[in-house]
Amino acid sequence: GMFSNSLQLIDLSKNQLEELPTWFGKFKKLEVIIVKNNSLFAERFPFIIGTLNLRLLSFEENPLALNWQAKGITPNTPIDIILDFIKNNQVNSIQDQIFKQIKTDTTECVIIWGRDEQNLEGSPQPRPLSNFLGKTIIQVGAGREHTVFLTDLGQLYSCGSNTFGQLGLGHTSNQDKPEWVSSLSSYRIIQVACGAFFSLVLTESGSVWSFGQGKEGQLGNGDTEFLIAPIMIEHKILSRIRIVQIAAGSFHALALTRDNKIFSWGKKGAWLGRSGTSERWNLKPGFAEIPSDIVVSQIEANLLNSYLLTHDEKIYECGLGNNSSVFIENKAFETFFVKKMVASGSRALFLIEDKTSKEWFLRASANNIKVRLNMNKPIIEIACSTNHFMYLTADGEVYNWGSNIFAQLGVEQRSDVINPIKVNNLPTQIFSVQCSHEMSIAVISVYKCILGEDLKCSFENQNDENGCFDIAFIFENGNKILAHKVIIWARCQAFFEQIIKTKEENENKITEILMEIDIKIENFINFLNFIYTDSITMNNLDIEMRRFLINFSEKYGLLSLRNILTNGSKKPTIENDLKKLLNNQIFTDIEFEIESKKIYAHKVILCQRSTYFKAKYQGAGKFMQESERNVSYPENATYDAFLALLGFIYTDKLEEGLDINIYLNLLELSNFYNILRLREMCSTIIAEFVDVETSAYVWKIADENGAIKLATICKHLFKSNQITAKSGEAWECLTQEQKKRLEI
Repeated sequence: GMFSNSLQLIDLSKNQLEELPTWFGKFKKLEVIIVKNNSLFAERFPFIIGTLNLRLLSFEENPLALNWQAKGITPNTPIDIILDFIKNNQVNSIQDQIFKQIKTDTTECVIIWGRDEQNLEGSPQPRPLSNFLGKTIIQVGAGREHTVFLTDLGQLYSCGSNTFGQLGLGHTSNQDKPEWVSSLSSYRIIQVACGAFFSLVLTESGSVWSFGQGKEGQLGNGDTEFLIAPIMIEHKILSRIRIVQIAAGSFHALALTRDNKIFSWGKKGAWLGRSGTSERWNLKPGFAEIPSDIVVSQIEANLLNSYLLTHDEKIYECGLGNNSSVFIENKAFETFFVKKMVASGSRALFLIEDKTSKEWFLRASANNIKVRLNMNKPIIEIACSTNHFMYLTADGEVYNWGSNIFAQLGVEQRSDVINPIKVNNLPTQIFSVQCSHEMSIAVISVYKCILGEDLKCSFENQNDENGCFDIAFIFENGNKILAHKVIIWARCQAFFEQIIKTKEENENKITEILMEIDIKIENFINFLNFIYTDSITMNNLDIEMRRFLINFSEKYGLLSLRNILTNGSKKPTIENDLKKLLNNQIFTDIEFEIESKKIYAHKVILCQRSTYFKAKYQGAGKFMQESERNVSYPENATYDAFLALLGFIYTDKLEEGLDINIYLNLLELSNFYNILRLREMCSTIIAEFVDVETSAYVWKIADENGAIKLATICKHLFKSNQITAKSGEAWECLTQEQKKRLEI
């Protein structure tokens, strides 16, 4: 009870400092630790600086921390003066000023208009939704009176009405501003969906979580109580199949599996696409009936219907709209290709192309009204609610129509609008749009990716003496920018070949490049920042800087940056670029040897992607002897599994189609090196292959490595047929203690 997320200062006594390891989980948001007597800290917890993203500020002579004696600050200086000093002395050079500008995104990335908790009468004026500074929102889900937001880093935020716990915050108080759903912090979320008063999320590992109202069984947990915090939907089949997409109707839900199966659950009705005999058959997921010859690309649901969009651009549906309890083709779209669809409340909206005339239309399901479109402005996203509709064009313009009772169309006149009208006073670079019941939402693009977010720390920490820098760009006024040859080579080989390759290193093994007079340091930093992060903050670019970046990226072939600046293309390329470095001897500074085979790697990448390697090479471990810094391996580590581990570190992707034994070994490696996202991904793949005969052995590995979901699946399989499970070699691999625990 001593800490909270909003706490800004913690003053620890010596006794409290000794208990520090038990409090690590509370320190995720801390950026600075001030230690007035840090000898115990440095001695007892040498890996804290590598394990957590903190700066340690000390008043002693200690290589782990910045000594502030020279700054006029002493151990007796009051804490409030120290805090003021921190605030006023963050910037001490032109490089720091520019890096601070790049890191500080002063634009809120979510814009709303219409009715919200702070404007109950509604307002047509677009306004920022606070609490999203510096964040990138990639998806928005809207219920009747609540909204959830998914960030590029897989975090979930929510706001609005919370009567049934549909915000997932552990309470039922309404929220004016988005709040982080911290209970899901251990998972990377890839999709969100909202029903009327409940929410669903899909994680990267394929598990589905639900929270909010459960009266109709829409939470899929076999109960009808509401839940104020997320809980994973446990199901003997659903838990073992990779879910790739979710959808929420007002009171029911759908899930699409990787092998083209549809699950449904929630309020009884034809919209579930299935029927049952027991009274509570609808409270848990079950297979819906779909034609065997279709391939589903998208699922959607609203109040009384469920929809499937197929790969050949046809619509199949079930529910009251077509009076069918199984999915059948909607013949109303027979003469059209269906390009996109959305559904919410009692409505659905379809973007369609006439097969003959090639004209494009928007068609609403409730009244079948078609809106003819000007395809000089291609549509990239559509949205709908019970009350109104929206679409977003490729050049960032937003149009909407329908009910305007709460000014959700962005105009003052509170009357219905039949034809789409443009929403004015919006910023440029709109990335996506969404409709809630009485509000409209637009998301501003900031262009980020999770791999780039990890790598950017290696570039921003310019003062890190152990940052593995091997190149310095020197400007006319003497300022310099440090970087890494290996990153530049992988991301922009033309620039490397023309500017860097022929230059020699100095005595510190740093290659120095004297920059041309007409290149401004702030422009060049933005160029390098994109090389490291694959992202760019558009609102920080003035006309001159934008022109420089376009010309520079064209000159040296960095087409991904040019495309973002010229036509808004957001396709990431950093994963493929870094993949070229996997087990590549170019600029390697770490060698591993497993099963008598060598694997080559690069500290700058490993340290930013794994807390284990960060502690070894950039945390307190950097003061150890070289022999003490040798990387350890699990006893049974294999070459193939370790290479797959590095593949994930370099690309943020897990290779598919590997042998099951490699995934089992990789699960152990990911736990050993504390790469928990990878552990969850391995668990999901392994779950698809485990059977009764192997359940005991896989349970042993899952249990020993903290893979709770996989261990639970194995335990269910084991108990389903213990005689068979105990007859094979897998059972004999367990210790007596493990056998007892599995049998309980």
